[in-house]
Amino acid sequence: MSEFKNKVIIVTGAGSGIGKGIARLMAEQGAKVVIATKVDAEGHQVEQDLIAAGHWGKYIQTDVSDEQSVQRLLDMTDTEVGSVDVLVNNAGITIFKPLIESTLDDWNKVIDTDLKGVFLCSKYTAKNMITHKTKGSIINISSNHAYRTLPDTEIYAAAKGGVNAMTRSMAISLGQYGIRVNSICPGFTDTHHYQSWLATKENPEALEQEIHALHALGDISTPIDIAHMVSFLASEKSRNITGSDFLVDGGLTSRLYYSQKF
Repeated sequence: MSEFKNKVIIVTGAGSGIGKGIARLMAEQGAKVVIATKVDAEGHQVEQDLIAAGHWGKYIQTDVSDEQSVQRLLDMTDTEVGSVDVLVNNAGITIFKPLIESTLDDWNKVIDTDLKGVFLCSKYTAKNMITHKTKGSIINISSNHAYRTLPDTEIYAAAKGGVNAMTRSMAISLGQYGIRVNSICPGFTDTHHYQSWLATKENPEALEQEIHALHALGDISTPIDIAHMVSFLASEKSRNITGSDFLVDGGLTSRLYYSQKF
């Protein structure tokens, strides 16, 4: 029997992409997965898909940037599902713009979801875990942009760098309660968002070949690759790991620089 049998796991941004992959894998491993996402159509669809596959899933509409919405998420989960064992802070957005064209509204949108959302969900989940004396796990989905970044990504890089820094501090603060906090830093991941981005480029096939060539393993990640790392960090196999960041990017961030000459 899986150690996740009947464990309560909240996955934010679980309506699509990486979050959907995480929700599916954890449900397959026996967890009660709370699908905390903003778009009703996506949330209901993931819930229906999990149930149709014989798994447990419950959609709770959530805006991670709104404190009342996050409080409602934790209250409903505690009342209707049970105390929380694992939180996966996956909800996030990207806005890539030249610095001099970026607006305060752009800044607020990214920071509110990618950084403030992690803070709010972690705060109220930690309170739930402490109340129930649950030695739980909080897993933050960050990005390799926290380590190496590109032009026109200042806001996103700042948010993800903040997630990694906050992960370390939360690990220290919550360790006394047996709560572990770690972050996962994906790189290119084959999601609908990635495919939509590729489709906007002049020669998407050539670009994709170039992207793959940048990776030590010659391939980009899939949502299930990230989900497997979540499963590890949520399990007893990682019982003494906290305050750590884990790159899951096929070796992309390992490269010092890229040259066609050597």
